[in-house]
Amino acid sequence: MGLAEQLVTIGAVLAGAAGSYFTTRRTERDRFERDLLVRWDAHRLDSYVSYASAVKHVNRCTQRIFGLQWDGGDPATRDSLLAEMRSAEEDRSHAFEQVILLGDAPTIQAAHDLNERLWQLERPARGVEEITEDMWRERTDAWLVALNDFHAHARQNLGITGQHSRRDVAPSTRAGSDQ
Repeated sequence: MGLAEQLVTIGAVLAGAAGSYFTTRRTERDRFERDLLVRWDAHRLDSYVSYASAVKHVNRCTQRIFGLQWDGGDPATRDSLLAEMRSAEEDRSHAFEQVILLGDAPTIQAAHDLNERLWQLERPARGVEEITEDMWRERTDAWLVALNDFHAHARQNLGITGQHSRRDVAPSTRAGSDQ
């Protein structure tokens, strides 16, 4: 075997080794990026669920406070509900920070809008603002629309395909309307 043939053989072996190295490196990099995306999607899902749950907890507190107010409930019960609402608001604030850190721009904006709608219910519940029962129902409906918008943006950010069922008006407020 001549020197030229040996150089061609060595060149072919080196080319094969380099090709194998670069293919393996690219495969490992792609796998790492996929694993990273899956990990962040799991964290993002957890943060969205925590935030939505916290928002709903604050809303349930406001509903119970308004129920006491309009049905003539015990003032001591109102004080304990206000304490529970403050605690739930702290949980909501913490969960919102996770949404800001992990969410995309449309989902973060939907969360901002949902916060604003929630605060429109929370302020009167704390006694900072007076509203009528009709105003409360309108604000509750707006809160529900904002919650559904947050869900839609969160689903889109997580890559969940398909339409989700949504009801933008609370059933309790629909009873008196033309259905």
